[in-house]
Amino acid sequence: MGMPWALSVEPAGFCNLKCPECPLGAGVLLRRGGFMSMEAYRNILKESQPLLIWLNLYFQGEPFMNRHLSDMIGEAKRYSIFTSISTNGHFLDEKRCIDVINANLDEIIISLDGITDDSYSKYRKGGNLETVKNGVERLIKKRKELNSKTPFITVQFIVFKHNEHEIEELTKWCKKVKTDRLILKSAQINDFGNGSVAPAASSKYSRYTQNKDGVLVMKGAPRNYCLRQWSSAVISWDGQMAPCCYDKDLKFSPGNINTFSLKQLWTDESMQKFRQQILIRRKDIDICQNCPEGR
Repeated sequence: MGMPWALSVEPAGFCNLKCPECPLGAGVLLRRGGFMSMEAYRNILKESQPLLIWLNLYFQGEPFMNRHLSDMIGEAKRYSIFTSISTNGHFLDEKRCIDVINANLDEIIISLDGITDDSYSKYRKGGNLETVKNGVERLIKKRKELNSKTPFITVQFIVFKHNEHEIEELTKWCKKVKTDRLILKSAQINDFGNGSVAPAASSKYSRYTQNKDGVLVMKGAPRNYCLRQWSSAVISWDGQMAPCCYDKDLKFSPGNINTFSLKQLWTDESMQKFRQQILIRRKDIDICQNCPEGR
C-alpha cells in the first residue's frame, strides 16, 4: 500500500462566518474547534515525505485565523510541496497579503458568492462584500509590487438560485481587477440547511435534479470508485485523520497523527475496510451520498 501524494490539513477549526450550508457555520459540527500547532504540522510534513506533492491548507475552518499560517506555507515549501489555501477573504489585509506572497504560497482560492450586498450576504452570513473585494484587489496589487508570480489568484463563486443572474457581472469584475481565474462551483445543499438558499435553477450550475416529490437528488449514480481514497487524506486541526473532506465530523477516522504515524493511519484496518466498501457498495456510505466525485 502506497502513501498519499496529497493532503488537506486544517489550520483552524473556527470560522468568522455562519454560512447556512456549512456544518461549522450552521453550528451542527459535532467536534470542537481549535488551532493546529506548528509542532504537529511539522510532524505531518516530515512523515509525508518523500511522496507528498500537494497540500491544501484548509478543511472546515477559516485558515487565516491561525496566526502561524504563513509559517506553515513556508515549512511546506522547504519540501517543495505545492500549497493551496481556500479562504472567505476577510483577512487579506496588507500584512497578511505580503506574508503569504513572501512565503511563496502557490494558490489562493477566495470565495466571492455575490457581486451585490443583498446577494452576497444571503449566504455569507456575517461577511462583508467590500472587505472581500478590497482584499482580492490588495493581494493582486501586492503581488505585482513584490514582483512575484505567485500566488495564483482564483475567485470562486458558488452558484445558487439567488445569485446565478450575477455571473456575467462577476466575470466582468474579475477581468477588470485581473484575477487569474474564476471558478463557478455548484452549491452543495445539506439536510441541516435552513432552506434560505437553493441550488441554481440552471441545470448547468446545479449538481441536483428534483424527483416527483420535489426532493433534491444528486445527478448521476455513485460508482464504486473514488480516486481520493488511494491518493489523499484529510487531517483536522487536532490531528485526527479522515478519508476525505466529506467526513466533516471525522466519523471514519482511523486515529490521530499525534499518536500514530501517518503510515499506520493510512494503512489502518478501518481505512482498508472503508476503501473496500467504496469498491463494493459506495452508495451505502452516508458521507458519499452528497458527493459528486466519481458520478
